Amino acid sequence: MVRALWLSLFSLAVAFGAVELTLRLTHAFNARLAWTEPDPEIGYRFTPGREYWFSGENDHPITGRINALGWRDRERTRAKPPGAFRVAVVGDSYVEALQVELDSTFVAIAERALKVRGPATVEVMNFGRSGMTTSEEFLVLRRDVLPCSPDVVVLVFVPQNDVADISPATAHNSLRPFSRVGNDGSLLLDTSFRDSGAYRARARVNWLKQRSVLVSLVAERYNAWRRTPASAAGETHRLTREQSLCTASPDPQFQSNFGLNRRLLTEFARRCATHDVACVFMAVPLAYERDEVLACRALDPTFDPGFFDRELEALADTTGATAIALTERFARRDEVGGGRLRWAHWNYAGHREVARVLVEAIRRLGIKIRITN
Repeated sequence: MVRALWLSLFSLAVAFGAVELTLRLTHAFNARLAWTEPDPEIGYRFTPGREYWFSGENDHPITGRINALGWRDRERTRAKPPGAFRVAVVGDSYVEALQVELDSTFVAIAERALKVRGPATVEVMNFGRSGMTTSEEFLVLRRDVLPCSPDVVVLVFVPQNDVADISPATAHNSLRPFSRVGNDGSLLLDTSFRDSGAYRARARVNWLKQRSVLVSLVAERYNAWRRTPASAAGETHRLTREQSLCTASPDPQFQSNFGLNRRLLTEFARRCATHDVACVFMAVPLAYERDEVLACRALDPTFDPGFFDRELEALADTTGATAIALTERFARRDEVGGGRLRWAHWNYAGHREVARVLVEAIRRLGIKIRITN
């Protein structure tokens, strides 16, 4: 009996080892070791020094290594090099940009395009992590970005998920910090997620996820299944709740959410100002291709694709920040047949276009920077 038990355990161990080795060698089912870890302030972060392997949207896997500061970027020092000019870009998966090689991200392209006269250097630093909300981005600004002494901070706002994820009532993931406005008008931060059983369980499982491809794959598929919303029977085609904000009949919950987004963006700009750092807002276009815009207007004739750009411009006017409007720029390129700028996220052409717009904006800030081809 004991012998049979040990034989069964041995067989299971051999089978587990065989599956583990196969997944490591082939990356079947997009299996890979986890390169993130739980973070009690922002939910989770990248693990410094970890290798990443990502397969999605592109026609080939993207590989690399998280830098020592814990971001998908080339190695940087926390202390700014003497005479250097630093731009920090904060955002979610559009900034993280795992869909393209690191050197092909708009952050890296902008860094190469910006050259300062004389011995000084330019660094455009990547502070992007998939799924970050404006609450988390504000925390990252204070904790990670400002200690690096940037001269400019660029916040990339993503209407596609930033509006929903700002509130626990609509967020796709509850294991994160949430902000709310107190009775006295102050901005309050709720980090109680770190006391939850789910967060503690994530912390315990993470050790295994970073050492076993199979465990990482199972955990990833389970989490993806939990995040997948059930389809509503008989639901008719309509604008998304984010898109409704661009119409004369906005979704009330999302309108309230976006009000909180604006409040956080205001605090973001104010915090930059107190450190004598220029702040730039940039929104990812919600819809810009002609057919997509026409389809939205067929559902609601008042649909305005430039809504978020104008909202950020108005916010910039009141906070002393600068706003970059991408929607009109992308739409003009679409009109002349300039080719697609995205898969689900920006493709190579999209990153090049965003880099050009970003470099132009930095020049307009009055900084003495020379652009080279």
